[in-house]
Amino acid sequence: MNIFKNKSYRRISMKSSTQFVKGTLILAFANLLCRFLGFFYKIFLAQALGAEGMGIYQLIFPVFSVCHALTASGIETAISRFTASRKEDGASFLYAGVSISLAASFLTGAVLWLGAASISVRLLHEPRCEVLLQILAAAIPLAAFHGCFSGYCLGRKQTAVPAAAQFLEQAARIGTVWLLCGIYVYQGKEITPSLAVFGLLAGETASSLLMLSFVSPGRPDLHPVSKYLKKCRTLLSMALPLTGNRLTLALLQSLEAALIPLCLRKSGLSTADALSLYGILTGMSMSFLMFPNALTASVSSMLLPAVSEEQARGDQRRISLTIEYTLQFGLTIGIFCMGLFLRYGQQLGELFFQEPLAGRFLVTLAWICPFLYLTGNLNSILHGLGETGITFFNQLTGSGIRILFVVFLVPALGIQGVLLGILASQLILSILGILAVSRHVTPSIGLDSLVLKPLGALILSLGGVELMKHLCPILRLGGELFTLVLSICLMAAVYFLLMILAGIRKIFRL
Repeated sequence: MNIFKNKSYRRISMKSSTQFVKGTLILAFANLLCRFLGFFYKIFLAQALGAEGMGIYQLIFPVFSVCHALTASGIETAISRFTASRKEDGASFLYAGVSISLAASFLTGAVLWLGAASISVRLLHEPRCEVLLQILAAAIPLAAFHGCFSGYCLGRKQTAVPAAAQFLEQAARIGTVWLLCGIYVYQGKEITPSLAVFGLLAGETASSLLMLSFVSPGRPDLHPVSKYLKKCRTLLSMALPLTGNRLTLALLQSLEAALIPLCLRKSGLSTADALSLYGILTGMSMSFLMFPNALTASVSSMLLPAVSEEQARGDQRRISLTIEYTLQFGLTIGIFCMGLFLRYGQQLGELFFQEPLAGRFLVTLAWICPFLYLTGNLNSILHGLGETGITFFNQLTGSGIRILFVVFLVPALGIQGVLLGILASQLILSILGILAVSRHVTPSIGLDSLVLKPLGALILSLGGVELMKHLCPILRLGGELFTLVLSICLMAAVYFLLMILAGIRKIFRL
């Protein structure tokens, strides 16, 4: 009897692993494609709006984060988790979640529309953000709707529709802004950041329509009303603490975003220069840093339902393996990107954005890559285990560190104070996250596989590329862009070949 039970369990486990890998690959492909398009979209925006315009545009995103945290973020995670652990009730949880989220989002959008003037002047210290916030208000219900359906699909490990919606959102955003900019140039009008926000609204509209068209959860079992209320209470039991946590963090991020230009002005910069520096950092340099995050973000999206499912089965061994291989994957990607940006960051910033400061910031921030790409995955694992309080404390600590650096160091050190704060907070976040998940791990991977092998492969790949360029002058005959792209491709090929030889392929046996 135990033999049949074990065989059945292994079949379920293998099916779960296959779904996890397949879902991750689909999301990774969509994320990479969207990041690729978004990266060149950022270059287009930087040239169209200028550094100051990018700074103004970037100021509204912390406000959007606050609104999304208040209306959808916690509900989306709760729908994903309960759909994964109680698949037969998935449709009921989805409909209950959508009704809660839409009610909150319409109310929040109305408040943002009416209070846009006060928020832009008193909180963001930039009156030109008023129109941007009013346009953004219309996108909040759409983002909430889209988020709920994405959570449902991810909970069922059906990643194709969220991936398609993600691509359509990016395509609609880029196409709308490109079309509007063309019309404005033809009419001789000034291109303003409001056009970029119209693009954001168009993207949310397109993705919501796709979700509505292709997701068929079936008829929910929400009758009588007591069943519907019970589902709402179940969702809110997880969503409210998450919402409170994420709302607090989003408010702190908004405070940080408002303080950076303000403290830069205290360091002696003009308003225009302060906004320009903020735009270069957040709109240019961070675009490069977040580009590889498409891979780790895909893993992160699938981790929560996967870990929740394994926890429901009581499979501690697979939870341990999931955590270990997630750490190895994040560090492998992160250490490679650290070396990439340390060696080629200055060239990348100057070549793509024609902005030397973007390259300087990128080189400085390269050190955070191993920690940056780990943090999101560790948080998803902890959410899947129900440890939302720990993730809240960790992220609260990280935000607090960044704000302290901004308040106390930026007036004296300028933008370097911001960079140091980001470095310190990411390091602390990763350490706290690793400590939190370590009690769920039975170690099977050594420090050599996690850190020493990637570092060795990085050194050999960088040295190998430089040696090849020295021995083969033909590699330097092309233009600057050709040489840079070829060098990065060779570095990546050597690095990952060495990691495969060192045993990284074991990750895919999970």
